[in-house]
Amino acid sequence: MLNSRRAFHSRLALAVLTLAAAAMTLLVVPRHLFAAAKRAEPARKLYVDNTSGDSVSVIDLDARRVIHDIRVGPHPHGLGALPDQAAVFVSVESDHTIKVIDPRTDAIVKSIPLSGVPNELAVTPDGKWIYVAIHDRGTADIIDVARGKVVKSVAVGAGPHNCYCPASPKFMYVTAIDGRLVRQFDYQHGHVPAQTITFDGPVRPLCVTHDDRRLFVALYNLHGFAWADLTTGKEVTRIERPLPPPEKRSKFAYMNTHGLDLRPGDRELWVTSFIGNGLMVYDVTGPEPRYVTTVDVGDAPNWLTFSPDGRYVYAANAGDNSVSIIDCQSRRQLAAVKVGPVPKRLLEVRPPA
Repeated sequence: MLNSRRAFHSRLALAVLTLAAAAMTLLVVPRHLFAAAKRAEPARKLYVDNTSGDSVSVIDLDARRVIHDIRVGPHPHGLGALPDQAAVFVSVESDHTIKVIDPRTDAIVKSIPLSGVPNELAVTPDGKWIYVAIHDRGTADIIDVARGKVVKSVAVGAGPHNCYCPASPKFMYVTAIDGRLVRQFDYQHGHVPAQTITFDGPVRPLCVTHDDRRLFVALYNLHGFAWADLTTGKEVTRIERPLPPPEKRSKFAYMNTHGLDLRPGDRELWVTSFIGNGLMVYDVTGPEPRYVTTVDVGDAPNWLTFSPDGRYVYAANAGDNSVSIIDCQSRRQLAAVKVGPVPKRLLEVRPPA
């Protein structure tokens, strides 16, 4: 009997030691494994405004599929994000608001009233200000991010449409379609207008080099773009490509070109051939832009944006409700992801942990 008890206690002690060893093993599991398990959201997301619907589609860029549709209200238009990616901003035409989204959860956390119908928006690189083009009032609303409200409206011209802010320590740019102009504002000194650049056609989207020296704009019914020298404040010239043959034109497109942007590094300008179902690529390293090639995408691409590292470009194809993911180096479409009705503005975001 005594020997049996001793054997039982020995087995019990061994079991306790085994459990203790297992517990110690759990304690030394690297923290990053717990962090990876905790983080269910993807590291890279693409937010897409479905302009004829009421939602923003969220694409997991690693899985290349839609993971959320955020209901923001009918006719979302503009998109922007804080420099630290802690908040995403969506302008909504139907209720004249900016919806603030937490990209870690994709929940709407705030709604900011505006003075009229908003179009595109842009956030300053210091994260302090958001400019919103107010299409029906000829102005741009300026939001103080810290206070979460509009603190000022500035005059732009007839039909404000787009805002753009390069990695510039001083200037924000706002277009006026019917005014045929781009207005430059000094956001570091009271948001005063610094200069106005006029063009020979209705101005649609725009982009600006990081040194605030060159301005590129899409003009209504131009299959290409115009550009201006910001050191003189004058339009230099138009750059135009031939239209595709009728049988290859989009049946959806209502103009020739819409979106354009500079690939990070300012060496290439990519321009949507809205009517030609492609992205036109230009080398802008020389004194004059030089056409390189056209990359085929989906039907009626009317907006594009780049990944922050410049490896990928994303095109919103309004004619077939999809987003093309393109490798910039190979100039090849890698995938097409279906989204909501008539996608337009889109933005890559890397949510903070």
